Amino acid sequence: MLTGRDIVLISSIDWNDVWQVPQEIAQRLARAGNRVLFVENTGVRSPALGDLRRVKLRLRRWLGTRRRGGLRRPSEGVYLSSPLVLPPFGPAWRRRINRHLLLPRIARAAGAAGMRDPVLWTFLPTDSAHEIIRRLRTGRSKVVYYCAADFTRLTPYAESLERSEREILELSDVVFATCAELERRCKTWNGNVHICPHGVDLTAFPAGQAPEGTAGVPQAVDDYLRMLRSLPRPVIGFVGGLHRFVDFALLDEMARARPGWTWVFVGPSDSSALALARLANVRLFGQQPHADMVHYIRTFDVGIVPYLKNVHTRTVLPVKINEYLAVGKPVVSTDLEPVSEFNRTHGVLATSDNRPAPFLRAIEAALSGANDPDAAARRRAVASLYDWPVCVERMCALIDPLL
Repeated sequence: MLTGRDIVLISSIDWNDVWQVPQEIAQRLARAGNRVLFVENTGVRSPALGDLRRVKLRLRRWLGTRRRGGLRRPSEGVYLSSPLVLPPFGPAWRRRINRHLLLPRIARAAGAAGMRDPVLWTFLPTDSAHEIIRRLRTGRSKVVYYCAADFTRLTPYAESLERSEREILELSDVVFATCAELERRCKTWNGNVHICPHGVDLTAFPAGQAPEGTAGVPQAVDDYLRMLRSLPRPVIGFVGGLHRFVDFALLDEMARARPGWTWVFVGPSDSSALALARLANVRLFGQQPHADMVHYIRTFDVGIVPYLKNVHTRTVLPVKINEYLAVGKPVVSTDLEPVSEFNRTHGVLATSDNRPAPFLRAIEAALSGANDPDAAARRRAVASLYDWPVCVERMCALIDPLL
């Protein structure tokens, strides 16, 4: 494990967003004795109307930290920088403003955090990320790129993004990719690429059933557990954002086809979920603390991943799969290629295409073995291969010899 290092982590999300890989890695690196500057998301695309709240929050954070060198301290060893930048790519004037006025503030934040010869670890392949790396890189720095998505699908400036990603790949000393397809793409420009799928915190997702009582759980969980007693089983559950990756038409048809089942969704949602929420057998519980997710998953009879299959999900292996498996729950997912690749290796979940009938048959088959203790132990054993300490140690073992 790396220790005693300064690390600048250029994140693809903000610290207070739904807990994902950048926050997990940053926190584990800090706990290992490193000093981590977590640079909150500098964007891949121009903000839309739905991003207005996020933009306002970023402005408030930026203004609130100006007197503290642009930094916040959310936990021991982690410094947060909330840079105010214009969206990447686009007109030359926008790039000049970023380069000369806005991005230098990140360099000042790194100085305020005491960063020296930092490891530069980016989750973004944008020109903004490239500029941050160029400014902070020293002769003793190393560059790490964690390629977790095909970002060309998220921006109208796909050609510009491909160019900046190529530049970052050529700069990188080591590259991590979450699936075989991303590994193949990255190897075009860098020979030191390793598949490192997203992990799971086994200590946060212990195996076992939901407790009979509700003592010692947060109030929101207590309310949920009490309410659940009055609802019919089985409980078909989903944790995570109800967003553009989700096949809402599939969910709507399945919930209508099985009105005697309870369908539970725990995570943030947007207007796309309104029709689903109106169904009598559907319950939406909104975004909850990541630390509480295990309490909800324990009540599921089957955990589902009803994602659309399109260019945006072609390289997605959802983190929630290993969270379900860690708790010992059966999993049914649409047959995204990374999910099918995962299942070819481990054989512990069921996949279906995006049609209600086969997906429901897969859920029914999963329900038939939902209480098998041997199957639950096998699921957790697979999840343990992706325990975050194992994953981070594996990555650090590839970085450490370079330093």
